[in-house]
Amino acid sequence: MGLYEKVDQLCKSKGIEKSNLGEVLGIKLTKGTVSKWQKGAMPRASTLKAMADYFGVTVEYLTNDDAVSVQTVQDNHGIIGSTHAPVTIINGSERKLSEQEIALLNLFEKLSVVDQSKLIVFAEELSAK
Repeated sequence: MGLYEKVDQLCKSKGIEKSNLGEVLGIKLTKGTVSKWQKGAMPRASTLKAMADYFGVTVEYLTNDDAVSVQTVQDNHGIIGSTHAPVTIINGSERKLSEQEIALLNLFEKLSVVDQSKLIVFAEELSAK
């Protein structure tokens, strides 16, 4: 998956249009520039950094043309593709998060979507032991 496809997917996950990306990032970004990415052009380093920061991914993720090596969504416990699912409180109770939970969430936010998926899969495997 190339840069254009990744940006397209990330925009959809945030509910924004690619044509509004420049406005969201606070930079000048024309529709023509974005369409050039579809033909293989690369954005400026500052644009890549702004996009990576906004989407919570690395610049390497955006620029790496290799496909993510995932055999199936099932192999990842259904994590990829559902990372923005709403939270459901099963028992209806509310509580404050512990310091460890807050620290884990802060780290989790900084990871790319793929690394978030890996962490969730690892945690599920760890809890099954």
